[in-house]
Amino acid sequence: MFRSTVCGSESGPASELNQAYNLTPADLYNLNAKFIENEKETQFRSYLINISWSLSMDASIRELTATKICVTSHGTVRHFECVRCSYTEKFQSQTTAGNQRWQFHYTGFPVEPVTNYFIHAYNLPPANINEDSSSKSLSLISPGCNDHVMKYSKSCIEEGSLWNPNITVCKTEAEVEVNFTTSSLGTRYILFICDTEDCNDHIEKETNESRTSVKLPVGDRSNNITVKIIPYFPKCQHDCPRRTGTLTTCIQNYSNGANTIDSIGRYMCFILVAIFITVCVTVAVLHFMKNHETIMKRTFFHRANLHQFVKVLVIYPKEVCFHHTVLTFAKFLHDSCQIDVIIDMWQKRKIAEKGPVQWLTAQKEIADKIIFLCSSNISTECDESCYKNIGNHKDNSDCMFALAFNLFCSDLKNQSSLHKYIVVSFNEINSKDTLPAALKICPKYYLMKDIDNFCRHLSIQHSQTNGKSTKTVSGWRSSIRCIPTEEYSMGIKDNGEVTAAAECNSTRLLMGLI
Repeated sequence: MFRSTVCGSESGPASELNQAYNLTPADLYNLNAKFIENEKETQFRSYLINISWSLSMDASIRELTATKICVTSHGTVRHFECVRCSYTEKFQSQTTAGNQRWQFHYTGFPVEPVTNYFIHAYNLPPANINEDSSSKSLSLISPGCNDHVMKYSKSCIEEGSLWNPNITVCKTEAEVEVNFTTSSLGTRYILFICDTEDCNDHIEKETNESRTSVKLPVGDRSNNITVKIIPYFPKCQHDCPRRTGTLTTCIQNYSNGANTIDSIGRYMCFILVAIFITVCVTVAVLHFMKNHETIMKRTFFHRANLHQFVKVLVIYPKEVCFHHTVLTFAKFLHDSCQIDVIIDMWQKRKIAEKGPVQWLTAQKEIADKIIFLCSSNISTECDESCYKNIGNHKDNSDCMFALAFNLFCSDLKNQSSLHKYIVVSFNEINSKDTLPAALKICPKYYLMKDIDNFCRHLSIQHSQTNGKSTKTVSGWRSSIRCIPTEEYSMGIKDNGEVTAAAECNSTRLLMGLI
């Protein structure tokens, strides 16, 4: 069963001291305390005292109502504070459900640096008069301002725990020059010159500057000199933390005038050298840019074009072997021509999310070219090794082919985007004429016979409404002289349009897609 306490400050004696009791609880079994960092977010960091205790395992625990804890601190200021932790319910058993002693803790006494804390705790109701008084006590000493947490407390910061004077000590012939950074906490500082353990010579400095310099006479003293700076801050006054600086090597100044002239000469020399180098580099760069302006422009735009690749959507009927024909063709376009290829089998998840019509419409918009593949003679070996591995993909590809042809018919009617469509076949002699007649108005290429013209077709520049953008087949380097074929230069004839339009209309009626 769970037990908890409610703790609150209690400055006076406990009310239980005013009466006698027939039964009183036993003493605490043990008492512990430690410093923990305050997790409450403030601009300062500090410690709190975490006090924990456990109860004795005997029947007197039924009489226990509260535990009182008092803390006395002896530091810069003496302080006394008590809290009363009342138990929310009467104890019905001597141990917890796990057969362990009842344990409790309280966190809340703030901690000051370098302070002795005496902690005293006892159970309530207390022992009666003339009876043995039972209690537990312990003591703790808090860390000083050098502690990694305490140095960020408000008290330590006000005593200069975060002050870093960055002291430099330089000895000339008969004096020591001390430079240090002052603190915003005070303006008065005392500087001591120490030779071994002798620190009798000192000087007081008062300044409002953020960085100050002080010269101290040292006579014929050795080079084993240290400087101690004692600040005067309102919080700690004359007992503030000291900072020490050691002697460093410096250049002797035999003549202030000569030293000034020498310094000015060095600075002027450095400035002139820097100006000369800057002018030479600028002239060289301008000369190079003027002589290589054309090359630089070509290189820049060539590299920019390499990042714009042609996107090709490949459409194929169910008669085309997917593994041996479609994938091989796609690999050729990607590896040899650096073309981004779009195939429905590679985007099944997107097709399932959007639906085939919306997916195909979106791909048609982003694609630069749409290729319809013609079926060739398919061997029995291809049927057995390929189609049995792709299930109902033949039906899906046939459906996608019909949808793509329907989009083509819409573009044919609206006379838009017709430049995107291409027909590709891999066998000029044995190619089956399975494509709809409407596609005959599209450029047709036989691979690999027309490979040069085919790749050149893909690399044609496309003009847009707002300016021009060029997409190139950057990976194609043809060593064969390209001669345009009849199919490449084919235009849209009037009788072809009539036949194609009629076939498209009949296809729409049969499919009911548009």
